[in-house]
Amino acid sequence: MNICNIAIVEDDTVFAAELEEFLNGLGYTVKNYNSAQSFLTAVRQKECDLVIVDWSMPDLTGIQLIEYIRKFHPDVPSIMLTARNDRRDIIRGLEAGADDFVSKPADPEILSLRIKSVLRRYNGDVRTRPESLELGPYLLRPSTSTVCFNNQAIILPKREFDMAMLFFANPNRLLSRQYLAATLWGKVIDYQSRTIDTHVARLRKNLKLDPALGISLNALYGFGYTLQADGHSMNAAKMNAAKEPLAMSA
Repeated sequence: MNICNIAIVEDDTVFAAELEEFLNGLGYTVKNYNSAQSFLTAVRQKECDLVIVDWSMPDLTGIQLIEYIRKFHPDVPSIMLTARNDRRDIIRGLEAGADDFVSKPADPEILSLRIKSVLRRYNGDVRTRPESLELGPYLLRPSTSTVCFNNQAIILPKREFDMAMLFFANPNRLLSRQYLAATLWGKVIDYQSRTIDTHVARLRKNLKLDPALGISLNALYGFGYTLQADGHSMNAAKMNAAKEPLAMSA
């Protein structure tokens, strides 16, 4: 029997310790993280088989963390464990990508069965990261960190490509600078840091994101960025893409 590694993202250290002890007794290997940032840092170095996420944390919300897991680690199932039990909260958590939603205080036997059920579904039907993501004239291929435009490849650095994936997977959605930093770097940045802005500027230049192509990357001063995508313009840009090929970018 393979040992299952479970990550608990919970800032209530007493509750997290009790949950860890319970799960250890069931034969699971457990690692606690008291913030989303600490988990994001660790998940880049080691794999886990299941993530149990609390809704309220000091840096990112559980919803934001679940969305990150679903986009960049789609083969890792997640359970949201929270004191919230309103029907709208449950729907929101499941829509964000959680595989199950368990309200506190959780019955240990029920939680154990929920964990087994989620793991059983994934062991029988493992999810894989999408092979490609298409928006307007752009086609993103995660396996090679490549963006294709008019059948020409733009090779981006890994971090820059991950940022592109995040924006292109969330068109017309405002992403805060802190959310981008926590998702891409696994840390909270200082308000005056220009790291995010520098990467966004490079991405905008390398992909030639422009309203004329139907897609532009715009800033909301002091908060974050939005990849604005206009459906009509994007369709027109696809037809005329051959007129302006993009240069390769290392």
